Order: sequence, then structure tokens, then C-alpha cells
Amino acid sequence: MIRYLMAIAIALFSLTSVRDARAEANTVRLANQFGIGYMQFMVMQDQALIEKHAKAAGLGDVKVEWASFRSSDVMNDALISGSVDFVCLGIPGIITIYSKTKGSAVEVKAASGLNVSPLMLLVRDPNIKSLADFKDQHRIALPAIKVSMQAIMLQMAAAKVFGDAKYSSLDHLTVSMAHPDATAAMLGGQSEIVANFSSAPFQYRQMKNSGIRRILTSTELFDEPLSFNVIASTSKFRRDNPKLYGAFLAALKEATDMINTKKRESAAIYLKLTNDKMPVDDLVEILADPAIQYTTKVGGINAFVSFMAKTGTLKNPPADWKDMFFPEALAN
Repeated sequence: MIRYLMAIAIALFSLTSVRDARAEANTVRLANQFGIGYMQFMVMQDQALIEKHAKAAGLGDVKVEWASFRSSDVMNDALISGSVDFVCLGIPGIITIYSKTKGSAVEVKAASGLNVSPLMLLVRDPNIKSLADFKDQHRIALPAIKVSMQAIMLQMAAAKVFGDAKYSSLDHLTVSMAHPDATAAMLGGQSEIVANFSSAPFQYRQMKNSGIRRILTSTELFDEPLSFNVIASTSKFRRDNPKLYGAFLAALKEATDMINTKKRESAAIYLKLTNDKMPVDDLVEILADPAIQYTTKVGGINAFVSFMAKTGTLKNPPADWKDMFFPEALAN
């Protein structure tokens, strides 16, 4: 009889534990953009790392859904609407969305850094040697006009060349274009696109063409290593799903460690998931560039906050840039 009662008690405890765990979401949705700046997400997807760590946290079988978007403005909308739970954003993206949602029911903050990577402004017109050489007929492709990381960097560079009051003097030349399309336009040579503010691996692919040159690198604009991307989520998701949130961070750490220790295997995963035809040796060579770092640490944030506040792009700047990050993101 005692054994029978103990068996019932154990069964009830198990059911309660499962029910408590299942109070958290059983699906997590993630979105990224194009390029090796999002390689951790691809490794997590290929290796089912979120599923692995969710199960280890007692959450059972969690469904993971993946999506890719053209730019951060689209992902911001998806995050606020509740269509996705984690997104990869450039620094202007997280600053803007935090400013808009601060204190609201859908407040968005950064959960982690993702990487450090230089961004390059490339040109295919031999007459363009500096920002001062752009003419009205020229077009500069970047992920999203005025709001993307590349767009803000172009404004920063323009302010240095033409003066603070003329920071937006090149904005009318910019057009929104996904990195793969911009690369095709630059290499095709028959487009009005004469310049592309790009990212890896696309900028390296373009530079293999002898007619394409670099006239600006993001490292010229900052005094410290700059985070290319951060991962953002809502305060609500973090509060309602502490175990799943923790499982995501554990999966991210494992993916980051894998990229840093197994570059060829990670490169092969990226090429497979993106259907990119780049030779794996070329991508491994890019990953070996010391300027490209896969790290969850963050840096260079305040330079963007200051510039966007000074130009009026940011109407509601944070008192401290660290306010935009969940505590776990600053643990490093």
C-alpha cells in the first residue's frame, strides 16, 4: 500500500513538473539577416542547439522556427508584433526599438552581443575616390536607408568630411537592397548602383573583382571594436520564459565556441544553409581575419547613441547605453 501511494505521489509530482515547465512557450521563433554576421544562428539551427538545451532545462521537445529578413526595420516590426521572439539587430536597430518601446508592454532590449566585424563602403566607379566624389546620378546600396547600421555609418562619415550640419548630404543617393542583390548589382556592372556599404562575406567577394575598391571601413569611425550585431528580445518573453530564455543563451554560447574552434565545420554549415556557392576555403580565409570576431561581448554602442541623439534621429535616448541590455548581456 505504501509503495502504491508513493508511486501515485511520484506520478503526480512528475505531471506537475511537466505542467510547470510547459507553462513556458513550447515554440521559439528566431529571425536573422544575410551574411556571416549571423553564423551563430545558423550553427544553432543546424546543430539543433536550442532544442538540446531546452530539453536539458526540462522543457521537453521545443519547436524552433527560423526566418530571414532583409533588414532590421522589418525585424523590429516582427518583434513588436509578437511574430518572432529573438532577432539579430545592428546597433542603430536596438537603439531605435528600445527608445520606442521603453517601459511599454513590448519593451525590447538586447539579450547578447553577437560579433565584431568591419563594414566596408565599396565603389566600382574609378572616378569615386572619396565621399566628395559622389554625384547626384550615383546610387549607394545598403540594407535599409536612414535606419540600417550602414546608413548611420555613412552619415557619420559624411559628418566628418562635410561637417556635422551636412551629415545627411548623401542620404538621397542611398537605396535599400539586400546584400545578395547589391553584390549582384556591383559585380554585374550594368546597374545604377555604383557603391555598396556592405558586410562579410559579400564585401570580400566583391573585392575579388579588380574593378571594385574600398573607400571607407567602419574601423575608421570608432575608437574601439564595434559590435556588428546584437540579439534582441522582449522583456515579456524573458519574464514569461526564463528557462527557454536561458536555453537560448546556452545554445548561443555553444554555437559561438564552435565557430571559434571549428571554423571549417562552421563555414560548411553556413554555406549549406544559405546555398552559397563560395568555396569553403574562401570562407575559412575570411573567418581567419582577426578583425572578424565571434563574441557575445558588446562594444561601440555609446558612439551610435551619441551621434543619433545629436542628429535628432534618436528622440528618446537612454540615460545610459547599458539600460538597453538585459543583465545577462553585460555579464562579460
